[in-house]
Amino acid sequence: MINSYPLPLTNLNQKRRGAMTRFIKNILCLVAVFALVLLVFPAVAPGGETVKVGLPISLTGKYDVLGMRNLHGAKLWAEWVNENGGIFVKDKGRKLPVKVIWYDTKSDKDTTIKLTEKLITEDKVHFLLGPYGSSLTLASAAITEKYGKLMFSHSGASDKIWKQGFKYVIGVLTPSSYYYKSTMELMASLDPPIKTVAIITEDNPFNLSIRKGIKRWAKELGFKVVFDEVYPSPPTDLSPILSKVKRLKPDALLTCSHFKDGVLLAKQAAELRVYTKFFALGSAPSTVEWWKAVGPKGAQYTAATSQWEPMDAPDPSRFSNWFGPSMTANQFNAWYKKRWGKPTDFRGTQAFAAGLVLQWAIERAGSLNTDEVRAALNKMDIVTLYGRSKIDPATGIQVGHGMVVAQWQDGKKVVVGPPDIAVGKLVYPRPR
Repeated sequence: MINSYPLPLTNLNQKRRGAMTRFIKNILCLVAVFALVLLVFPAVAPGGETVKVGLPISLTGKYDVLGMRNLHGAKLWAEWVNENGGIFVKDKGRKLPVKVIWYDTKSDKDTTIKLTEKLITEDKVHFLLGPYGSSLTLASAAITEKYGKLMFSHSGASDKIWKQGFKYVIGVLTPSSYYYKSTMELMASLDPPIKTVAIITEDNPFNLSIRKGIKRWAKELGFKVVFDEVYPSPPTDLSPILSKVKRLKPDALLTCSHFKDGVLLAKQAAELRVYTKFFALGSAPSTVEWWKAVGPKGAQYTAATSQWEPMDAPDPSRFSNWFGPSMTANQFNAWYKKRWGKPTDFRGTQAFAAGLVLQWAIERAGSLNTDEVRAALNKMDIVTLYGRSKIDPATGIQVGHGMVVAQWQDGKKVVVGPPDIAVGKLVYPRPR
């Protein structure tokens, strides 16, 4: 039987006090949990506050293919950051999402200058990732220095960049004078020995700096340079230069050229039957399009100097100073391909790595202040899926990252050096 009589007033008060006590305890528990969540997972910025990163990049013109790869790498980094809550900025007390603002420079110097200034003065970006190519990076750097903005050079490697006294340009990739160092050290170990070398160079700051490095390493390693010629950019016919090389019969032919020039060189060398025991074309063959663009006849056994190659390294578990996604180069390449429909070479990876370097520096500085982030970079020594990253504090030039040597073998790019990371053997001498 249900008791329909009201409870005594004293019992009601006791129950109300008990309910209120439980309510207060629950509220206090929720507050404690919320405080713990804020401590472990800092809040994402309210009101649309973001870390704005500018990117003046070549999507049309001479560097269109490689510039697009840069853009995809930068966008993938921003997506990864935002999926993980943003970049923690200590003096904001929370994580801020990243926004990449980009414009097409059309691979043109004047357009690059205008768009770099637009990103700074109109879009009010906090930091910039540089354009593709050393010439455009130099043009952009003059503007970022003028406004005191940090720019991370992920595709400008000419040593000339680091000799201008720039304070706010940070190198992500190995400087160009070191591009051939690993390759020429590998050459010095070959049998039969390489004694004579021919050099062909595109006339621009990046490739002229590579040429300077080749001559330095040739002298140090005991190679005799028997031919050294510079051609105007862009070239239309390189057969006269290649014919001179053919007559001299050097043991090795080393070229300093961008992708499109490199394709022309390789094709015409094959047509003219220019034979050398070893044939390297700088970073041009490192592109994934090389085999198809040149064709098997010209591409077979050509070697590349590369900033990065897909392989089962580096292993994140081996490094206490690892930063960024815990994945090998192969795993990153698969991720990139899934996102953009095709794999990348080092151009996409180095733009991603530039973002990681910026992210590390912001978190280390705890601020978006340019000078505080620059000071943090002076102490950086990290490893990412791109490899080691460390700069010279005085100049900002990259001193930690090393080059990879690859060779095209039957349609596949094989890492053949340095010896400690090689996954295959160099085919040498090249079959005729």
